[in-house]
Amino acid sequence: MISNDITNSLSRKFIELQKQFDDLTPVLEVVSALIERAISENFDGRGRWDGNENDITIFSGGSQKWKALASSTKEKYQRLGWELEPTLNRSKGLMSTIEVRPQGKSSIVISANSPYAAIHQYGGTLTPTIPITSKMRKFFWAKYYNTGLVNWKAMALTKKKELKPTNRIPARPYITLTQEDWEEIVELMIKTY
Repeated sequence: MISNDITNSLSRKFIELQKQFDDLTPVLEVVSALIERAISENFDGRGRWDGNENDITIFSGGSQKWKALASSTKEKYQRLGWELEPTLNRSKGLMSTIEVRPQGKSSIVISANSPYAAIHQYGGTLTPTIPITSKMRKFFWAKYYNTGLVNWKAMALTKKKELKPTNRIPARPYITLTQEDWEEIVELMIKTY
């Protein structure tokens, strides 16, 4: 968690700048660039957060790494020929939707416009509904005959019309800033303005 000294210094500096300038857009553009760089470092470092899943904010930066991929995910990636790393950035899809920009004359907006952005930032549980088709039952029988595993036979014989697996996605906060990031922002603002 970021120290109160840093957040107070940052608040004081913004108030001081608002009194001096009607439009803080130039300051906000510099701060936005620093925030973008910090978010990129979160991806590169596989996480830089405080590890508290109950309170994830932009102030949750720390030295904790993200949880590793589940073994089932690693197996799937290997089966498909995909790279195991980097976590959350294999396809660059999530990172390419993150936007940090000044809005108006005195604020910055940070957004991630991806359908899976929130589940990765905060974690959560997914319970998709998968209909069991006749083609799937044939696949289950084929897997049973190839492997001899009774769970495949059970899947082929189930009376269920659909599957509802539960997938727990751990929090992997990527929009966080560390104490050092905030110190750099405050220092730059004090030196420049």
